[in-house]
Amino acid sequence: MAQFSFRRIIPSAFAVLAAASMSAGASAADLGGNCCADLEERIAELEATTARKDNRKVSLTVSGYVAQEVTWWDDGGESNVYLHGLGPTQASHVKFTGEAKISPGWTAGYAIRIQNLSDNPFGRNASTGVAMNQFNSEYNQGLNVQMSYWYLQSKDLGKVSIGRQANAAKSAAMFTDQSGTQIFDNYTFLSGFPQFIIRSGGNLTPANLTWGQLGFCYSQGTPLGGDCDGLVMNAVRYDSPVFAGFSASASWAEDDDWEIAARYSGQLNGFKVSLGVGYSVNTSENIAVPLPAGSKKDSNFFQAGGYVEHMATGLFVHGAYGREDNSNTLLPGSVTPPDSNHWYVKSGIRKKWTPLGATIVYGDFAEYNDQLGPGALALGATSSTLHRYGGGIAQEIDAAAMTVYLKYQRYDADVEGLSPTVGKLDSADFVSTGALINF
Repeated sequence: MAQFSFRRIIPSAFAVLAAASMSAGASAADLGGNCCADLEERIAELEATTARKDNRKVSLTVSGYVAQEVTWWDDGGESNVYLHGLGPTQASHVKFTGEAKISPGWTAGYAIRIQNLSDNPFGRNASTGVAMNQFNSEYNQGLNVQMSYWYLQSKDLGKVSIGRQANAAKSAAMFTDQSGTQIFDNYTFLSGFPQFIIRSGGNLTPANLTWGQLGFCYSQGTPLGGDCDGLVMNAVRYDSPVFAGFSASASWAEDDDWEIAARYSGQLNGFKVSLGVGYSVNTSENIAVPLPAGSKKDSNFFQAGGYVEHMATGLFVHGAYGREDNSNTLLPGSVTPPDSNHWYVKSGIRKKWTPLGATIVYGDFAEYNDQLGPGALALGATSSTLHRYGGGIAQEIDAAAMTVYLKYQRYDADVEGLSPTVGKLDSADFVSTGALINF
């Protein structure tokens, strides 16, 4: 992360000028009249590597990360290797932020985040026939402006933000994970492959029975798995000041999404603790991938999560839970999706065993119950249980603000109500290695 300001550059330039003038007086004859050539070259180089902005009252900070991974997969009948990003919300991106002081205790600021979704493995728009699955190794959405908002903040009264942003309860449970592995391994399909078709006896039929159809979130019309409130929207959000580690948030997004959340972060008796809880009500059929025409949506989602790390030993545990109430949601044909729930546990050790940085070794397990999407319901499914388990190892490289990792995931599922011709569902295995470098 780098912050650019001409107020830092100008004193340096004067220092270079002063040094050059002293050396010029001592060796002007040797330079043959070209005493300033080296100085001009250095100034030109400085100008070429400096981010410019016209408004000196508002700061500019450029940050982000680049993340890519290689995945070997085996769906029970075929295996292959794909190269891809971590999209959509965890994808490689660049972020521009800044703020200005209005008066003591009052600031104004902005944020713009642009993502690279040219190799998005999430592939959430399966209805178009273009998704990353066994038939297609790419799902290209190009560049995407994920966030763009401004805010006003008071030290004593809190912050109000307006624009495309994370809503109040977005990822309240998932973001409590402080292990250093949350971005590339969590309980959502953001770090998985929801459009992969589930094999049955080695066959890829029916084609609309995908892993994501057993981890579907009606709150945002997307096969997120866990974290059914994980997308950004145009919204108005309020965040309270932080009191003794506690804070609260509320937001409204079009059309319509209401959310509240509370969070805590701190240290207690030698333990690092992070907690989050959120509740949302969503009535928009057109968020993310629209529900089928004629649908009526009124889905409520509750989530809670926490992280505890013993700072002396590095042992940690992270847990998350979510429940979605779909009793007032109606699909075509008078079909009401079942209420659903999911839970997740990740545990391991985070320790600095080498000078490079912390090493994280962990295992995790997730269960998704009755998260049946429209495609699964259309096939007659009445209940389901999806299990995802695995683990990995990650090495942080402090000198490069980088993390390299290796992880394993296995999917297993049981579904009731499908035609007897479908048969027993096969498992799928995914082994990924990749890296993330911050700037």
